[in-house]
This record gives sequence, structure tokens and C-alpha cells, in this order.
Amino acid sequence: MPSRPIAVCLLLALPLAGVAGCAAIEDQTDYHRHSMSDLRDDRRNPGRLLFEATTSSRYPADSASAETVRMEWLAAWMKRSGSCPQGWEILSRSPIDPAEVHARRHDLRYEIQCTEAAAPAGH
Repeated sequence: MPSRPIAVCLLLALPLAGVAGCAAIEDQTDYHRHSMSDLRDDRRNPGRLLFEATTSSRYPADSASAETVRMEWLAAWMKRSGSCPQGWEILSRSPIDPAEVHARRHDLRYEIQCTEAAAPAGH
């Protein structure tokens, strides 16, 4: 067990600035987007995406302002992934059954489909 005391000593030796640096992450604009939502391909419906988000007292499911924030998160995920450069539409928004097995344990699921650019007039 000689490694245990060393690990404890290393943890105690961490500078306070490093701990404060971790707390500062919460102040970053994308912190909540990364911790409370994600975007992925819908394996059951090729060509569609699933955006899932966690609700909280700060971002309740039935709040218009929280929904606006979730749509900002979605737009940021789309931009970051390069998905749907011509735009997208939300086909559905539904609560996720708590009994459903899913890794991130989000509360809301949005089914997304990319939109096509309108054809130029005369074509």
C-alpha cells in the first residue's frame, strides 16, 4: 500500500490556484451547454439528429426563457459539428422516459432534420 500515502500527499500538495481554476470553468459560456446537452446522430432514423437536454430549476422544461437557451445550445452544437449548414427543423420535442436507459440521463429529446436550400427560381 505504499502508493496510497503518495496519492494523498499529491492531492494535498495541489495549489489552491488549480482548485480555483476548476471553479472558473462554470463561468464559461459553454459550460452549461456541454454539461446539460448533447447532439448525436439518430441511429434509428438515418439522416436525423437527436438533441437531448437536461432540465433543472435554472432551465425548467416549461419555461420559454429556458427553451430559448436550449435553442442557443442546439445552434452552437450544430455550428460546432458542421451539421445542417442550410438550416434545420425540429420534428418533435418530448420528455425522455426516466425508465429509458440512456447514458447522459437527459430529460428532453428533440428530433432534428436538416432542411435543404431552396432551389433557385427557374429550376
